[in-house]
Amino acid sequence: MKLVRCKQCDDVVRLVHTEWRKCDCGKSGGQYNDDLITATVGGDCEVIGIRNDFFAAKQFSKEREKKDDKGQKNIIIQGEYKGDNQIHRIKSSDGPKLKIDVERLDDNTIELTFVDDRKYTMNLEGNKSPKTVEIEVDKNHKPSFKDKKTKKENEINFKKIITEKLKML
Repeated sequence: MKLVRCKQCDDVVRLVHTEWRKCDCGKSGGQYNDDLITATVGGDCEVIGIRNDFFAAKQFSKEREKKDDKGQKNIIIQGEYKGDNQIHRIKSSDGPKLKIDVERLDDNTIELTFVDDRKYTMNLEGNKSPKTVEIEVDKNHKPSFKDKKTKKENEINFKKIITEKLKML
């Protein structure tokens, strides 16, 4: 799961593949790319990553502390770390996602070819805007998002309540 935190308004936005999502002030945003693994982000934001299998483990269980076969803990990570080829940054906070062609090379790898005319960067050594990039795919990969955000019937919209109360002051 990928989130962006706007450095201007501190709003945190969960990325989805169906639409470009922006923060409250509109100065940052992002969207999953067509491969459903990588994402395009723009504006003044930082990226937060949560491994998809984090939520498969029971809350507060030791399962969330176990290391995978690569020795990595199931934790929250700072996105755009050195070598992160899953985050593709554009300048504009308005999007949209980059146009890419996706080709499956084998069970564990896809190759992305960027066909978009806009400038983009990745936090890589050397060429920060490669024309193609190989992405490792977890064999158990499932997208971490739903097509639509659904609200429960009894869910309370705290933001709306607080806004209404402030107007009354």
